[in-house]
Amino acid sequence: MQTCIVIPTPLRFKTFMEIALEVTFSILDPVTHNNVKRLLNRVPNNLSTETLTTSMEEKNQIRECLNAFKQSRTYYWVREDFLQELKDLEGQC
Repeated sequence: MQTCIVIPTPLRFKTFMEIALEVTFSILDPVTHNNVKRLLNRVPNNLSTETLTTSMEEKNQIRECLNAFKQSRTYYWVREDFLQELKDLEGQC
């Protein structure tokens, strides 16, 4: 089943998710890590709103990555705009 994720600022989204992936590398299983990384490669490097079509499995893997990231120390040190990205994304997953 296909679903969509609305990304208000793709460039910031990619940066945030790259940080989350780096922090959770040792926590996530390799398949989840690679799938989220592959999904990020589909996101364009621009500043205008994008809608990304994903599978439910990809959404679940993003959610898994975000949940693991929220358990890290790094989560408490990221900028406020990245935290807003996380909240926006969690609401869609």
